[in-house]
Amino acid sequence: MNIFPIAKKINPFWKRVAQTLSEPCKKCGIPRLYSVFDSYITGDAPDCPVCSAVYLTVLPLIKFVFGRVNLSKEDAQTLMSDILIRKSMLNVIRGVSHFGLRAPQPTAVPVVIVWNFTNRCNLNCLHCHQNSGESQERELTTDEALTLIDRLGNAGLSILTFSGGEPLVRPDIYEAVEHANDAGMLCTIASNGTLMTKDAVKKLKRAGITRVEIGLDGCRDETHDFLRNNQGSFSKTVQGIRNCVEEGFDEVCATMTLHEKNITELEGTVELAEELGVNRFYLNRLIPAGRGKDVIDLDVTKEEKIKALQYIYTKFYESVTTGKGIQCYSRGMTYYGRLGYEKSNGTVFTVSEALSGHDKMWLEKFGDNISKIVQRYAPGFGGCSAGVTYAGLTAGGDLLPCVPAPIRLGNLLKEDLEDIWVNNELLTYMRKRDELSGTCGRCNYNSICGGCRYTAYAVNGDWLTGDPTCPFGPSTT
Repeated sequence: MNIFPIAKKINPFWKRVAQTLSEPCKKCGIPRLYSVFDSYITGDAPDCPVCSAVYLTVLPLIKFVFGRVNLSKEDAQTLMSDILIRKSMLNVIRGVSHFGLRAPQPTAVPVVIVWNFTNRCNLNCLHCHQNSGESQERELTTDEALTLIDRLGNAGLSILTFSGGEPLVRPDIYEAVEHANDAGMLCTIASNGTLMTKDAVKKLKRAGITRVEIGLDGCRDETHDFLRNNQGSFSKTVQGIRNCVEEGFDEVCATMTLHEKNITELEGTVELAEELGVNRFYLNRLIPAGRGKDVIDLDVTKEEKIKALQYIYTKFYESVTTGKGIQCYSRGMTYYGRLGYEKSNGTVFTVSEALSGHDKMWLEKFGDNISKIVQRYAPGFGGCSAGVTYAGLTAGGDLLPCVPAPIRLGNLLKEDLEDIWVNNELLTYMRKRDELSGTCGRCNYNSICGGCRYTAYAVNGDWLTGDPTCPFGPSTT
């Protein structure tokens, strides 16, 4: 039974409950949600009378939420003990206090920010949605970058991805990563891989990077080098991947941007990634932003896209069901989640670009408990996460709705992240998923897919219209 429509009708009540849980207790000095978690872990009610009353009041709700996924008390206690889970759950609860119960559920601040740490790059990729190369704007100094990181940590950000441009062209990348790690954020990096020398990857690991993502756009040098617009980049990228795998990051990911000149090498590229020891493979599409607008005619047909997505889903399904092989995801193609949902009858699918519940990194930490939770509550955070749990950040410190979107919402050295996130008019408009129009508005998979909101805007001029890149069309059954 779907109880969400019923629960949503009493949103003033849920907002008040969430506000009570997210507020720091004046006596205990920590958010009451943390007191509730600590008491559930120990089995003892808090000494503080107010926190004790809150704990006893919400205890039935906790049992109900975990009971819906058949999670044992011991497993729930393990989840509640994890620092990143605690921070993210507090963010969700604070989001409910601002927005009420919604689907998808916006958090109080982004869970994930992808930071174009610099716009400078040692390559000149044809498809770059950042138009990276020589920096075209003033970038933050090291001191300013560290100050911004402090503000992100204090705001409650969980995951910070250093991207670009090529983040390794800034010599202070290691200091910035270490500072973010010390501030309690899980740190990842996205790179073209050509500068991932053995020395560089050791420094990144030491600084606190847990996950590395490297672009691999074919299984032959001429194919990869074509899109990267740099002869010889393929061999350097492959060596960079090898260095990362040898260093032993929690995850090493390869990303391939699909287009007409490399689609015949999709299987070969996945196989190469597996041979190199990569944990996860992302299939990206061309984005109509930056230099990507100039090569959009290289995009594949809808039939080719469906075939490509079916192939990577087969690999994903095999990995989930057998525990072997590489896990394949997509990026910029939220309809990949729909494909998986349909093929598996709602049991094995990606909930967002970065999460499925079957992610090896989380399974190793929490077992299949994470799968139960993610799959059961997928409608709460499925599909495009722009403006919901994820945002972009420029090299100058400006918040973006998502990385490719050249729309500056406010500078985080001058303005408060939560204030922008909660009150910005554009973000407020983007979140009205029940008002989607066009093909997405007629589709029954809005909670699992919902289309890429930026592409809808870039092509149609409206964030809430249909995603023109969807190869399937609306499902009404």
